[in-house]
Amino acid sequence: MDASLAGLRARLFDYRAWNTSGDTLNNRVREALNQALAQFCFDCPEALVPDEESVALRAPVSGNTNNVKLEATSDDRVLRFVDTAGLALAHASSATTWRPVTDGTWDGIMHLEVNAGPNDRRRQAMEFWTDGALDWYVSIDRPWRNSTDDDMTFRIHQPEFFLRDDVIQLLQPARIYDDTRRQIWGIDTGGAFRQDMVGYKGQDNGRPERMWRGRHYQMLQPRVKPRLELLSAKQDIGGAGSAAPWAGPVQMGTWRVCYTFVRGKRMHEHQVAPEGLYDPVWESAPSPISDPIVQSEKTLNRIMMRAQNVAFELGYDVAGSTRETRTGYRIRFYVARDALLLGAGGSPNLVESAGLFYALAEIDPADPGTGLPTGAYVWNGSAQPDRMRPLRHSTGYYAWKTWPQQDASYQMDFRVLRLPPPYKHDSDTAPIQRDALPCLLELGLHYMSLLDGVDQASADLHKSRYNTMMQTFRGRYASPGKIIEPVPLGGHWNRTRYGRFSNSS
Repeated sequence: MDASLAGLRARLFDYRAWNTSGDTLNNRVREALNQALAQFCFDCPEALVPDEESVALRAPVSGNTNNVKLEATSDDRVLRFVDTAGLALAHASSATTWRPVTDGTWDGIMHLEVNAGPNDRRRQAMEFWTDGALDWYVSIDRPWRNSTDDDMTFRIHQPEFFLRDDVIQLLQPARIYDDTRRQIWGIDTGGAFRQDMVGYKGQDNGRPERMWRGRHYQMLQPRVKPRLELLSAKQDIGGAGSAAPWAGPVQMGTWRVCYTFVRGKRMHEHQVAPEGLYDPVWESAPSPISDPIVQSEKTLNRIMMRAQNVAFELGYDVAGSTRETRTGYRIRFYVARDALLLGAGGSPNLVESAGLFYALAEIDPADPGTGLPTGAYVWNGSAQPDRMRPLRHSTGYYAWKTWPQQDASYQMDFRVLRLPPPYKHDSDTAPIQRDALPCLLELGLHYMSLLDGVDQASADLHKSRYNTMMQTFRGRYASPGKIIEPVPLGGHWNRTRYGRFSNSS
């Protein structure tokens, strides 16, 4: 059976004895099939093909251990790191060699516990950075109480981790990737609280043994579509020397653009896209899509994209302030090629022009160092849209907590089930078991019958057949071999292999 969108749609038309009337009906059937796919994957997760997920737990940092303290600044959203004598970290006489991590992998995910007077104060770190000379800073999510606090001890820690937004089920247990091969077993959230597994000031640090699901987090969503402008080769945008024609090697054509807000960066090499973009910890749903913009071979236009200024809306785009641009938020632009300008500039023509969105670039929303307008990015064709990072519509992320909280850096590996991406192009194929396709078709026929508006009888018939087929399918895959290996109360023990003994004479 042809498992592509085109093949499944043709089969649905045949079952209903319909003929397509064009794109409008095709799109309605595609949306019915997408709805059926989403419901089927939740009803019958056994149909999904398992995938792998890797998560980093970052080591906690104690200011006392590293001879570092915090002090308030004149900006109530910024704290400054100093040594125990109050000197800048890079001062020649500084008592410490410790430095905060400023590559983005701490942004958002790390939290601060600051001892300021009789009570500790907790803040979420927005962004860690250095002025490039002496000082290191951290911006925080809520204002500090004054500008005079100093000599404050602190702890930086990661209280929770996040899986990607499309993970719908963990195939437990997780495994720590080190020589211990320790397994981490799940526990219900209520049970974790009843057993007092909630961390407090790092008192229960160690190698994690249990995990449970915590809060749900959803990124701010952009609601302003990107503004696009064609720049001629003579237009100087962003300072002297920036005037230049379209450089390629990406072929010119007709484009649409959207963007998302992203925060944090995942740590491992396999979570960096081929074109160099770090996978974010969190990503928002996409903005509205721009109107198409058409390039011309005669003018070799570059494209300037401008996005909503999230730094200003969060109160961090304050000119001349320490906090300026330091939100930890970035803007990720996605582009979709609708048509090629064939033969232009000798660029490759045998490339996709299916109108699907792929990641292009990330920028700070208000970076005064570029000279560009706020939230702007100029594309001259040298950056390649990344086929390995298509646009996804995020609906939010669940936090997971561990007990005990990590005492060092760990990498955890999971086997997971992911919600398949929706069908968009006729060649798209969902990653589900092939023998599950009849179930999917029956549920698709249910939703197609509802498109008629009056064929409730057929809709009920197909739903009944779907339920029967689904139960049969689940019975075949739920417990392969019908044998379940018992697990000790303390989790699974590591297996040890022994070599053969040989008799010697």
